[in-house]
Amino acid sequence: MDLVVLAILLSITFSAVQGATPKCCVQTTKKFPLEVLRKVMKYDVQTDQGVCAIDALVLYTKDKKYCATPKLEKILKMVLSKSRNGHGSAA
Repeated sequence: MDLVVLAILLSITFSAVQGATPKCCVQTTKKFPLEVLRKVMKYDVQTDQGVCAIDALVLYTKDKKYCATPKLEKILKMVLSKSRNGHGSAA
């Protein structure tokens, strides 16, 4: 009986750890069209100090995830602030 309980606990623990596996960017793109940058809803900063191998900006649009070079963050912040303040061009 104890072995069954132990097996169940190990199975649950393995499933929880497996579900927490990060999805790291493995390469980045240096240039993105302005239309894509305007569609970014949020972004995360990935660093090589954790489980991921490279630094990257993880850009999230409505239906896609992009991996960008961290050097793009300054431009992205400007584009996002303009589009959220209503200063972007009308589409």
